[in-house]
Amino acid sequence: MARVCFALLLFAALAPAADPYRFVWATGDTLTYKVSQTTTVDELTLDEGAKKPTPVKTVTTLTTTKKWAVKAVGKDGSATLELSVAALRQELTQTVGEKKPVNRVVDSADPEDAKSMPFLGKPVLTATVDSTGRVLEAKSDQKAAAERLEAELPFRLAWPAKMPAANERWERAFTLKLPPPLGTGEKFDATQTYTLRGMKDSYAVVGMSTALKEMPSDPAVVPALVPVLWEGDLFFDTKTGRYHGAKLTAAREVTNHRGEGTKLNYRSEYTEALDK
Repeated sequence: MARVCFALLLFAALAPAADPYRFVWATGDTLTYKVSQTTTVDELTLDEGAKKPTPVKTVTTLTTTKKWAVKAVGKDGSATLELSVAALRQELTQTVGEKKPVNRVVDSADPEDAKSMPFLGKPVLTATVDSTGRVLEAKSDQKAAAERLEAELPFRLAWPAKMPAANERWERAFTLKLPPPLGTGEKFDATQTYTLRGMKDSYAVVGMSTALKEMPSDPAVVPALVPVLWEGDLFFDTKTGRYHGAKLTAAREVTNHRGEGTKLNYRSEYTEALDK
């Protein structure tokens, strides 16, 4: 008996530890995330009437509550999830030249505004995600929404096949497609690079950066690509196997995007946190 116990203990000591860097799903769970995004666009356009550059500043603050409902879990560790939006508030302030700023707020908490949001509380997208965080399949009535998951994963993070070591880097290649009205279906090869920065309590901190394989030569196309070129930190709870949130930034200056002498400065800050 003692020999059997010793053998079991020896096997446990030699057996590889379970990979903590994997998503764990449970049928019936609902993952709720609070999202906040502030985007500032400073643009210098050409005023045909005045024949001189006109500065236009647009600040958009968007807060949303989104929910991922786990509908089924496969034997391979993948899960089928439904996305719904529980709340949405958008505030837009625009200043053209020296004119008085124009402000507009749309808030789902306002019954009148909510009437213009028939999607609230209803499934808007279904995705099958494996235990590394990669999308196996995505479906939506809005094709562009499903295709966008190629560039922006549902939980931002894609773990490598093997358990990474501290400071190890890995990549995820994907194709970025620009549907109307942003583009006409153009495709661009892109890569997301991840780095395991370390641990903070039970949370793995993963650095992420996004880059195009080749930036388009036409500056008019670039502004539509910048909003998905995120970089920053992602947080993953290794105890629960859940994505906890992110702090990301996308920023770039583009010149001559609307003709000689025009310029655009884009900066967007994005935070996301698991609510429960």
